[in-house]
Amino acid sequence: MLASIKQIDDIIPHGNADSIEISCVGNWKCIVKKGLFKVGEKVVFIEPDTVLPDKPWTAMYKAKSSRVKAIKLRGVWSEGIVEKLSALGLEETAEGDVSEALDVKKYEPPLPDEVNIKGGLPFRIPKTDEDRWEKMEPMPYGETVDITLKIDGKSFTAYAAKQDGINRIWHTGICGRTAEHKLEYQNQFTLQDKKYNILEKLLAFCQKNDVSLAVRGELHGAKIQNNKINPHAGGETRLAFYSCYLIDERRYAGKGDRFYIFDIAPELGLPTVDMIEWNTKLTEQHIKKYAEGITTLNGKPFEGVVVKGNNFSFKIINKDYDSKK
Repeated sequence: MLASIKQIDDIIPHGNADSIEISCVGNWKCIVKKGLFKVGEKVVFIEPDTVLPDKPWTAMYKAKSSRVKAIKLRGVWSEGIVEKLSALGLEETAEGDVSEALDVKKYEPPLPDEVNIKGGLPFRIPKTDEDRWEKMEPMPYGETVDITLKIDGKSFTAYAAKQDGINRIWHTGICGRTAEHKLEYQNQFTLQDKKYNILEKLLAFCQKNDVSLAVRGELHGAKIQNNKINPHAGGETRLAFYSCYLIDERRYAGKGDRFYIFDIAPELGLPTVDMIEWNTKLTEQHIKKYAEGITTLNGKPFEGVVVKGNNFSFKIINKDYDSKK
């Protein structure tokens, strides 16, 4: 839900300013005008990574950025937008998801025109879109997790899936975030298949294990997501895998699963994203560290990290990086 009806759980003094304060909505913290809201009040909350429509109430926000993102105000981070229902033309009886009513959209990085698109994502493979940690309720503190680097690049998926029938036909393909590419065309996606022989190896692996899989990674380099602080945008096109999706079961293979990407990637000879912490107990300090405690990893800016458990995963976005994109 990009925009939803929530309530103010707490209000905290800012500390460095008299006219503003911090409103807490679940795990989100958003700076608002002092005295404008009260604890328990029903409000509209709009998450980061959304694009606002052209309406009178959005003018103030869009003057700063076309995308809702984390910003630092007087030394304190603010995430998302908190507004009164009446200010956005909503009835006090409104509940749940109001994204469509407010015409807010998910931010999508601009992509070049493609003439080699085969169609949408096949076999009901979902878009790659990891939830932020702020949406986790309750937080799985104490669980053993792996923490991996989140690369600011372009989504890549290779799949091998069986279509049950008299002859049980197998299909393979290469996809971006929202569409499948024609393999006969040469582009950043299909060249990676040639480089690593991904589809042939994945098909053999899936047939051997009688399972349909989609392995998902991030294309980077070659000026992909070429913002001023992205350390992964330079050099030649590269690929790093970070997850494996079980197509028939419609779920991701988590830590400990037979098809966990960091277990099967060596079998397939495929590169993976950097492992930052392996087999660590998740604590609140991990959230604070990667969200705002550090601005670099191994001396380089980083977009964030992904926390992977047995049956869950979520991303922690680095606020400093997000504010500068």
